[in-house]
Order: sequence, then C-alpha cells, then structure tokens
Amino acid sequence: MAKRKKAKKDKKRHDMVVLTPDEESQLQMLMDRVLALDPEANSFAQFVESLEPLVQQSVAFTVAFAESLGSSGSPVAVKVIQALQGMEAKKPVRRALKTALYRLARQGLVEEPEEPEDEVRVLVPRPEDRQSEAWASWPESQGERGIILKIPDAGRGYLMVIGVLNSEGVFHEFEAVQTTRKGVRALLERMTGGVSGRIIEIPLDHFRFLYEEAAEVYQRQSMELPDGYDVMLKQLDFWVDKPSGPHIYNLLDDKEIGGDILLLRSSDGLLEVQPFVSWRLPEELVSPFAAKIKELSESRLVISQSSQLERVEQIYREAATELFTAETRERYRRLLEESALLLYLESREQEAKRAFAVALDLEKEVGVFTENNFILGLVKRSISAGAGSALEDIEGETPREKTTESGLIIPR
Repeated sequence: MAKRKKAKKDKKRHDMVVLTPDEESQLQMLMDRVLALDPEANSFAQFVESLEPLVQQSVAFTVAFAESLGSSGSPVAVKVIQALQGMEAKKPVRRALKTALYRLARQGLVEEPEEPEDEVRVLVPRPEDRQSEAWASWPESQGERGIILKIPDAGRGYLMVIGVLNSEGVFHEFEAVQTTRKGVRALLERMTGGVSGRIIEIPLDHFRFLYEEAAEVYQRQSMELPDGYDVMLKQLDFWVDKPSGPHIYNLLDDKEIGGDILLLRSSDGLLEVQPFVSWRLPEELVSPFAAKIKELSESRLVISQSSQLERVEQIYREAATELFTAETRERYRRLLEESALLLYLESREQEAKRAFAVALDLEKEVGVFTENNFILGLVKRSISAGAGSALEDIEGETPREKTTESGLIIPR
C-alpha cells in the first residue's frame, strides 16, 4: 500500500511543468501581450495564428501558457484559449486548455452557447459575490476620501484595492491585496468601522476614473505610484472601458443644472446635511478674516449694529473672493462633483442637483456679488468658528425698541 501511494506521488511530481528561467521570462512577456490584446482588432487573429507552431511543437511551454491563461481572470484569455482549442495539439495541451477554460468559466467569463428557443433553458446566475464592485467614501472638506475595488481572482479568491486619497489627491494609504471572501468582509469592516452608509457603491467605470485621476496627480508632481497600482490598472482594464470624465455628468444635465440659478441660491441648505455638515475651510486660511471681525468688535469707534453687521457681511464676501483661487475652486469643484454623485446614488436627487450646481459655478471666479450661497455659507461658518465671541458681541440680540420713563421710544 505504501509503495502504491509513493508511486502516485512521484507520478504527480513528474507531470508538473518546470520551465527554465528564460522560458519563464518568455511566458511572462507572452502573457503581458495577451492581456494587452483587443479581441475585436485584426491584430488578435494574427497573434493567435502566430501561436500555432508553439502549440504543435513545445508541449511543456504550451501547457504552462494554458495554466497562466486560466489563472489570469481575463475575458481576453477566454478568446485565446478558444482559438487554441481549434488547433491540432497533443493530449496534455488539450487537457490543459480544457482545464484553463473551465477555471475561467467558473468566474463567469465564458459565454454560454445560445440554445434553441423551443428548449427549456435554466440559467444559473453568477453569484453576486463574484461580481466586480467598487465603493467610495463621502468626501471631507479638506479632500480626504476612500476608494475600494473588488475584482474576482482565480478560483474563489479576489483582488482588492483599498486606497485613501489626501487633500492633494495623493494616496495617503494604498493596499493592493489578494484575499478571500472572508478577507473582503474584513477589509470593508476596517474601512467603515462597521457603520453602514460610510461607503457608497459606485459604477466600476467611475472607480477607474478616480484611479487614473490619482495617477495624473502623481505624474504632475513627478512622484512614483504605489506598488501594485499598475497591476490593478491592468486588471481593471479588462472589466471596464476608460471613461471620459466624472460619472455625475452621465446622470445629470450640466447645461440644465448650471442654468438654474435657484439651485445655486438655495445651495446653503446643503451645509445642514451630510456630508457637508462638518465641512470647514482650513483655520490658517480664515484666521486673517476672523481677526478683522475681532478688531471690529473691539473698536472704540461708536458704530451702529447695522453698520457692523454690514461690515461683517463684507468681510465674508471679501474672504470668499480671496480664498477661492483657481486652485481652490478646482479642488472644491471635484469634491462637490463626487458628493453630487454619491447623493444621487443614495436617491437624494434634489441635494445632488444643488451640489452639482455649486460645482459647475466654481468653474468661474467667485466675486463679491456671487450668488453661490454654499460657498458663502462655508466661508461664514469657517470664519465664525475663528471669530468666536467677537461675532456674538456684534450680532447680539435681535434689535428692539426701548421706551424711557417719559415715553420716548429709542431704537436699540
């Protein structure tokens, strides 16, 4: 009995494909070329034809190639395998191709052949957990936000990206990992702290837009992208085409929204709802304007309350004009576009329209007569926090009348 088991084990070792370092290098280059192919292009057929001598002559290498195709999780690999199956090949190669196609079929990448209409066809839907999915967290006022991607890998595993972008659009955290279904749940739990609503599912093409938008920031700053970025982009390329811009422009009409001045005038109401309720401008930016309000409060000149309030309003508008430079407007425009998308996906369409209206308005300069009440409200909130009690002294109580003992009415 022991001898029989040992012989079976030795046979298994003998069947394993072992490549030389040069062959492994050639295999990697061949796979890179496969993953870059367009199945609809003429070059695809030419590439497949060039593989025929390889299939018929080099059994070991072709078997290794088939195994790599089966592990790639790529729809292009399916097309290559199906083309190779139409060529004459030895039994080990045919068996390897069949196994590779089966592995890809388990991932839902192989299209089922059409059946006659008069036959009863039972469809087995692809499990939800084997779909590619992406999520994003609500943007914070300084620009920090998280993005997450899950792509089915070979077998029952997954490839995942967990990224946190800072205010400059650079990855504060980046992790590209292979994991299991249980690992996916653990990573999502870590990102959300177990609180629902902290991340929103987004279209896969919009994740790709965010992913490549970050790469543009790295390129402008002459920085190296995190390890694993290019690998995940290559995988992502097979799941979704490159989008032209933020997905919110596919959902809302920017011409219609941008032309509705009422949305802009009512946009300050957004500051009372999530995620904007906690938004603030950086303290170091608003402190000079808060200081002006403190000086106004401490002035020994006798100035009526109405004049002081007019001056405070003027300070707010001056701050909005000075602080929202082209660079700042661009940053907040993107944050508001992202917020508008998440609001829309959460079925908060009216709030999404107002956020989108603010974003579109930031394409032009912010002037002292702006009707962008969201930006004015954000400036007021941020300066008020720095001005503190000085602003309370100026605003005081609601003006009322005082009557003297003699009956004279004196405005207060």
